[in-house]
Amino acid sequence: MAIPLVAVILAAGDSTRMNSKTPKVLHPVAGQPMLEYALANAEALSPSKIYAVVGAHSPEVTAYIGKRAAPILQKKRLGTGHAVAQLLPQLKSFKGNLLVLYADACLVRPQTVLALRQFHLLQGAAATLLTARVESPFGYGRIVRGKEGEVEKIVEESHATDEERRINEINAGVYCFKAQALVQALVSLKVAQAREEFYLTGVIPPILAQGGKAHALMVPDRTEVLGVNNRNQLAQAHRLWNRRRVEDHQRGGVTFLNPKTVEVGPRVTIGRDTVIEGNVKLAGTTEMGEDCRIESGSVIHSSRLGNGVTLRSSRILDSRMADDCDAGPFAHVRGGCDLAKGVHVGTNTELKHARIGEGSKVGHFSYVGDAVLGRDVNVGAGCVFANYDGKNKHECRVGDKVFLGSNSTLVAPVTIGNGAVIGAGAVVTRDVPAKTVVVGVPARPVKKN
Repeated sequence: MAIPLVAVILAAGDSTRMNSKTPKVLHPVAGQPMLEYALANAEALSPSKIYAVVGAHSPEVTAYIGKRAAPILQKKRLGTGHAVAQLLPQLKSFKGNLLVLYADACLVRPQTVLALRQFHLLQGAAATLLTARVESPFGYGRIVRGKEGEVEKIVEESHATDEERRINEINAGVYCFKAQALVQALVSLKVAQAREEFYLTGVIPPILAQGGKAHALMVPDRTEVLGVNNRNQLAQAHRLWNRRRVEDHQRGGVTFLNPKTVEVGPRVTIGRDTVIEGNVKLAGTTEMGEDCRIESGSVIHSSRLGNGVTLRSSRILDSRMADDCDAGPFAHVRGGCDLAKGVHVGTNTELKHARIGEGSKVGHFSYVGDAVLGRDVNVGAGCVFANYDGKNKHECRVGDKVFLGSNSTLVAPVTIGNGAVIGAGAVVTRDVPAKTVVVGVPARPVKKN
């Protein structure tokens, strides 16, 4: 029978060192709030319940958490031990294990938390904590081990002796406890005199006094234990998470020509043999196919790209581009555009709420907004779809194999029939029948095409 598990996330920290109006745990790291990483780590273990201890910024933090965790208010910030003690009413009759996570420990991977729980169960420990060896342990609690490698205590740096400060194994702030052993230890937890706070690290001696064992799982990647308390550490965490994602995609067959300058969001998927140059940002829920080429300066946000798509220093936002499309340089495709196979979008061209059929070409310096274009349409350079009358937006509909001349203007709403030709510089204010040539201002038919 599986041993039940509950999790608690300590999210009551303020933003004093961040110097921010935003709660610290809601500051984004590599595309999502720090708190999101803690929630994902807790959810990876499928606990029966997740609690979140919240503090001064409880409304904002609770709103983000939603139904994923039950908030518990810590009215006075008296340390991490005091924060966990807020769960005592929920833990008194609970016979399973408790996972404790800090909300700002955003670099810990879900697989590491899974390994911690497994190690805890295998050792039969009353307390198991995550640790790492670092070159510079300044500011971190040190792990003091016994002769057989078991954990004897965790010493905060402010209370450490000179010998203890030379220890380079540090506390990561991720724990797995037998709930009842922790409950008894919290009841006897003493205040740390230097700061008049109750540290969670102080529960180790009472647990040992009860006859329980404390073990530590050391992670090979020391970056996982780095916390975030200021803007510099926030930027460092962003870079580390971004590097991890790039490396994951590289293992999946993606080429990054200058990976240090690329940003990849957590919900981005990229197909094999796609090549991504430097200074590219991939964000939101973005899917990219195989054999794409994303050139320097491009931004893709919450969009779907098929196979063989080429972007030249362009922005694609909330849109879809099918196989073999290309855009740019400096194209802007936004607002739910849908481009069928083989569509070309030229230099400095903008598309908004446009649906464009297979094989169509939109020339450079054009604007196509609120429009539906058929197959094999040619939109000449400088063509403008005038979709706004000062109060409302209107739609243009263009049939298959239509030729729109350079610098022509379509004043919405108009419909252009299949095979029609719009002369250069024409201003179209009325519907144009199929296979008709129109020219002039306003545009008038001159002949059948």
